[in-house]
Amino acid sequence: MSKMKTRTCKIKKIYSQRLCFSQCKFSKNLILCMFTFVISITLKAQVFTEITEIAAPISGTGSSNMATAADAWAFLVNPAGLSRLEGIEVVSGFYKPYGLSFYSSQTGILAVPVGRLGTVAIGYQGSSSDYSGNLLTSESAYSISHGFYLQKDIISTLSIGYTVNLYQLDYGQSAGPSGDGSDGIDLGSGYGFGIDLGIQGSLHERSWIGLFAKNVNSPEMGSALSSSRLPRSLAVGFGYEPYYGLKTNFLIFQAIGGHKTQYRAGIEYRVMPWLIMRTGVNTEPNRIGFGFGVKKWGLLMDYAFVSHPVLPETHQFSLGYSFKKR
Repeated sequence: MSKMKTRTCKIKKIYSQRLCFSQCKFSKNLILCMFTFVISITLKAQVFTEITEIAAPISGTGSSNMATAADAWAFLVNPAGLSRLEGIEVVSGFYKPYGLSFYSSQTGILAVPVGRLGTVAIGYQGSSSDYSGNLLTSESAYSISHGFYLQKDIISTLSIGYTVNLYQLDYGQSAGPSGDGSDGIDLGSGYGFGIDLGIQGSLHERSWIGLFAKNVNSPEMGSALSSSRLPRSLAVGFGYEPYYGLKTNFLIFQAIGGHKTQYRAGIEYRVMPWLIMRTGVNTEPNRIGFGFGVKKWGLLMDYAFVSHPVLPETHQFSLGYSFKKR
C-alpha cells in the first residue's frame, strides 16, 4: 500500500512539473511574440478607407472576436486563427455600409487546411461607389494568408499567421461636362502591397489572447507628391469561455496616426448546435451590434445589425459552406 501511495505521489509530481513547464514555455513564447509585434509598429500618417464592420460573423460581436476567431473569417481579423480550421471553408459576404444605396462592399474567402503546415487562405475584399450607373471609385484587396501552430499540446496552443495584400484603388473618371462622370477623363489608379501579422494563444481551450497588426510594412500608394500611406493599426484581444457554448470577447483597437483608441466587447452564445447568437458594443463611435449564425448540413448563414450614432444602421449578410467531415 505504501509503495502505491509513493508511486501515485511521483506521478502527480511529474504531471505537475510538466504542467508548469508547458505553461512557462507558452508564456515565454507569447511574451516574445508580443514584444516583437509592439516594436514593429511606428507612428505614421495614413490615408485609405477603413470600416470596422467587415463581415456579419465579426460585426455581430461588436468586431471584438479577434482572439477567438477559428474559422475562415479569421482571414480578416487575425490570420493566426486559421490554424484552428478543421476543414475546407468557402465564405462570402455582401452589404451596403450605413444603408447607402451608392456604396457597396463584397468579400470572398477560400480557406484550405494543409496538414501540419497549417491553413492557407485566399480572399478578395472590394468596395465601390457609383452615381447614375457610373463607377466613381473602387477599392480592392487581393490577399493570401497562412496560419500555423508554433506550439500545441493538451494544455496550451500558440499560433502565428500572416497575410500578404495587393491593394488597388481606381479613382474612376472626373465629372466631365455632364457632371455625372459619364463623359469625364480617367483619373488613374494606384497600387500597394501590405503585410499583416497575427498571433493567437490559448490555455485549456477556455482562455485566449490575440494580437493583430495591420500593414506592418507601412505601405504607400502613389508616388512623389501624390504618395499616401495606407491605414495601419494594432489590436489586442482577449477571450474567455466560462462554460461550453458561451464565449466572451474584449478588444482594444488603435489606428495609427493620432486616432482615438477603440474598446470593443461582445459575446457569442451557442443556443443550439446549429444556432449561434451574437451581440456586442464598441466605442469611438459608440455602437451596438447583434446578429446570429446558422450552421446546418455544412451550410453557413450569418446576419448582423450594426447601429451608428449619426449615420443609418448597417445590415450585413454572409453565406458559406464548410467541408468539414461530420
